[in-house]
Amino acid sequence: MLLYLHGFESSPGSLKIIQTHDYLKKHGVSAHTLYAPQQPSRMADIRALLDDLIDKHSISAVMGSSLGGFWTHYVVSQLRHRQRHVRGVLINPAVQPYSWMPEELVERIHPYTNEHYQLDYHDREILIAAEQQFSQDVELMVLLQAGDERLDYRLARDYYRTQRMLVEQGGDHSFVDFPRYLPAVLEFLDVL
Repeated sequence: MLLYLHGFESSPGSLKIIQTHDYLKKHGVSAHTLYAPQQPSRMADIRALLDDLIDKHSISAVMGSSLGGFWTHYVVSQLRHRQRHVRGVLINPAVQPYSWMPEELVERIHPYTNEHYQLDYHDREILIAAEQQFSQDVELMVLLQAGDERLDYRLARDYYRTQRMLVEQGGDHSFVDFPRYLPAVLEFLDVL
């Protein structure tokens, strides 16, 4: 199973997930190969979902964008701790996302699910704890566009400097023209 983790307040209907699904289908790969769950809003719930997936499913590769990139590193690390070698691809990943989690209670509405939820210091603590479980002994490919208007690409460039990396000038947070890289990404993940 190729697990795709969307970004913060996104959905399985994100363009990159659709493009990945279409590319796999076009190349004769079963539609069931790609699994992109709707992630919960709270960080503890995301971690619980991912831990459950790790426990119950045979994950062969992981991709994630933005906050999903952070969680991709977490999943690959957890699998590595269990002696399972799985590669991950991070697309404009969030680095140290706890730095933008609120300390005070903040009410939010998820733009895709319309769920009313709250973020607070507990979400920050969950992300810090997850990062402390990152393994550096994993194989990642990091795709960055310097024109990312939401995240400073230099943070990811520096944090992941020992991993395979591609940095493009221009672009934006969505990673413009992502399908160009799907052949290389899926080959790296050993999906195609």
